[in-house]
Amino acid sequence: MKLSYKKGKGDKVHLHADGDYILTVDELFFSTLSIKQNQEVSADELNKISDLICERRAYNYALSLLSRRDHTAKELKAKLSQKGFQRYCEKVVEKLISQDFVNDERFAEHFVRELVNLKGYGKRRVEQELFRKGVEKEIISNVLDETEFEDEKLLGIIERKYLRHLDTEKGVRKTVNSLIRLGYSYSEIRDAIKTVLENNEFNFEVTDE
Repeated sequence: MKLSYKKGKGDKVHLHADGDYILTVDELFFSTLSIKQNQEVSADELNKISDLICERRAYNYALSLLSRRDHTAKELKAKLSQKGFQRYCEKVVEKLISQDFVNDERFAEHFVRELVNLKGYGKRRVEQELFRKGVEKEIISNVLDETEFEDEKLLGIIERKYLRHLDTEKGVRKTVNSLIRLGYSYSEIRDAIKTVLENNEFNFEVTDE
């Protein structure tokens, strides 16, 4: 069969076999394939060319995802599979790891800072979110060991968001449940609420479980 190609928009090149469209690839990568206009190829040769182009498209798609935000290796593999690149996801992600475009430890460090500083999550919730992103347990453990979870941050969250609810038992209970969902332990919450109540001269007391 004969291979032919046409220049598309931007840096795109459209590949055809016997006049039928097959695939689109970027111009830079196409130049590395050394395909000549109306070149005769066998079915096996065409399959190899198609595989190379599909792998390149998967790689480019992964780069576009990474340009928006960092991803873990697991996240990237899942998104590549969803896009139809399941056959190539392992090889593509390994290549990105070798190029340091994907680094789960670096991702975890940045993600923890975001969860703690911007969202006010406690240690338990942070651990859950990292696990959900596909970060390995050893990396999670190392990153959490190096993270400071300050008592003052929890006090600040309570004073900003929940202080007005702390004058009734029902309000305290709702506050505790909300903070547990943020990943704080009951003992941390109890002690923090007691401190906030004392600082604001509230008379209501928080009872132990």
